[in-house]
Amino acid sequence: MLIAITATGDSLQSEVDPRFGRAAYYMIVDTESGDVKAHDNSDGINASNGAGTGAAQTLSELGVEALYTGRVGPKAADVLNQAKIPYYENISGTVEEVLSRIDQGEASQSPSQVNNIAQASSQLPGLKPGIPGSGRGSGMGMGAGRGMGMGRGMGSGRGRGMGMGRGACQTQQVPAEPLRQTVPPAGKKPPVQPSRYRLVK
Repeated sequence: MLIAITATGDSLQSEVDPRFGRAAYYMIVDTESGDVKAHDNSDGINASNGAGTGAAQTLSELGVEALYTGRVGPKAADVLNQAKIPYYENISGTVEEVLSRIDQGEASQSPSQVNNIAQASSQLPGLKPGIPGSGRGSGMGMGAGRGMGMGRGMGSGRGRGMGMGRGACQTQQVPAEPLRQTVPPAGKKPPVQPSRYRLVK
């Protein structure tokens, strides 16, 4: 799996850069082979605008399958979602420490998250199924009859019925949930094991 980590420098000991579009470097990591390449983001740093969307497009072209960074802006998030690249925010520590946490399973990389993002983006955000309606009804009726002998009969009957019913169905509006994935900052840092990752040119 190919992942990207934003970094302030071009080494495994560099701190995670909290910026996405204007990060100094993108550390492109092959989690299977352990190879790490530092991608210089000078173009993004010097861009007058659109740094985030440009960075997202670059990662897509590089074949990145997941991103770890500090924060992703809304426009860059749209491009990442279209490219089906899940991203994880609030990442801190060094690049090596982040890779160690990933190896220990502290940051999920399940491919199903890509499908979830694609499905979520195809739905109208903020809507829930309608709430069943409620109704009320009432009715009244009266009747009377009279009969007299002597070969004659008279009868009369009256009846009335009235009913009223009201029903309503409402669609509940709820805040749309963001598509981002959030990994909380690490608390007590575990001892860093000898890294299986190596920087390559």
